[in-house]
Amino acid sequence: DRGTPVAGAIFIVVNACLGAGLLNFPAAFQGAGGNAVGVSMEVVFLVFGAVAALIMAYCSDLCRVSTYQDVVQTVCGHNTGILCDLAIILYTFGTCITFIIIVGDQVDKVMQWAAGPDFCYNWYMNRKFTMSVISILIILPLCIPKDIGFQKYASFLGVASILYVTVIVSVKYYTGGYPPADVVTSPKTFTDVFIAVPTVCFGFQVMMQWAAGADFCYHWYMNRKFTMSVISDCLFVCLFVCLFVCVYGGLTFGSSVTSDVLLSYDANDVSVTIGRAALTLDILTSYPILHFCGRTVLDGFYVRWRRLSAEDNLRQEFVRRVVETMAWFWLSLFFAIMIPNIGLVISVIGGLAAVFIMVFPGYCLIQAVLLQQPSDNVHKDRALLALGVLYVFLGTFILGENTALAIIDDLNGKNSLQQICTVT
Repeated sequence: DRGTPVAGAIFIVVNACLGAGLLNFPAAFQGAGGNAVGVSMEVVFLVFGAVAALIMAYCSDLCRVSTYQDVVQTVCGHNTGILCDLAIILYTFGTCITFIIIVGDQVDKVMQWAAGPDFCYNWYMNRKFTMSVISILIILPLCIPKDIGFQKYASFLGVASILYVTVIVSVKYYTGGYPPADVVTSPKTFTDVFIAVPTVCFGFQVMMQWAAGADFCYHWYMNRKFTMSVISDCLFVCLFVCLFVCVYGGLTFGSSVTSDVLLSYDANDVSVTIGRAALTLDILTSYPILHFCGRTVLDGFYVRWRRLSAEDNLRQEFVRRVVETMAWFWLSLFFAIMIPNIGLVISVIGGLAAVFIMVFPGYCLIQAVLLQQPSDNVHKDRALLALGVLYVFLGTFILGENTALAIIDDLNGKNSLQQICTVT
């Protein structure tokens, strides 16, 4: 058996899923009406995510292909496949931007702890410089390799750092000495409930990350037992971690919690500083995974567009990989420097996550039922069609609604940058 064990795939998927979205959960839940509303949404989307993965596994078994985008293209047609490719590229690129922003957030706090509140007046401690140097020296070299099989070892440390942050956020509620917070207990308006949807979708969207874990595991959708083990374990680990971070982060800081919860803690707290360093390590190992997913789809798109032969494809692969990686990295670094905080990015790509969780799986289910010979159980076929229509409708609604909210918030200045230290 040359495949990666279940544990290796789980570490890669969980490491890529959590980190960026995890830090935004407390602020999203407070904005949506409190922990009760947020936790309820977590459970609902956990179920939606698990069912979506089952749908894609079912469709993959029918058409005998092994990646998410290939399933969509085979079942739904060429045009839908192109839309899926573009959505994957946008989603993974946006996620990579959030990773670099988080690196800047955490390094800023570490610099404040080490050098005081005026650290950014030293050019070598300035946010733009530190983000760039760390990204160039660590992230870029990890993105060059052809596959990410080695990431299962780095991802183990990444998951360990996520668990450490989870423990710290939980323990600090009891031992941090923070004053009682103004905790939100109910939404002010009905539309507030949807504020947390992008973050929840972003955190429970395992399709692209699962593809990364499976690309070097020849299992993927084809092995039902492997598939279900990875799906169930990943989703419940994500639920467990997000539950503790969002509840205790919200209880500690209430409505004043920042879009990156670790920025709300005292910069001089050593245990939190260790958590920031650990989370930075996690992000540094997560970026290459999402980049690999996006680069694979981008490269496949280019190969099909140019109609390259197998020989030309193999001969040009190294040059394409380097060019694609460089363009991807430098663009994501540029946007990370320019965009104020992770809340803005997550609010946009969280809507795209809903497309992967609902729209594409729902449409695949509809097409799979229609393309097959009618079964003896007419009620079963109708139920599957109804489920597919429900998924497509809800996913489309979430995408439109949250994209509109993101634009409105940006125009109203809710996503403005709150720097720890600013050079004037």
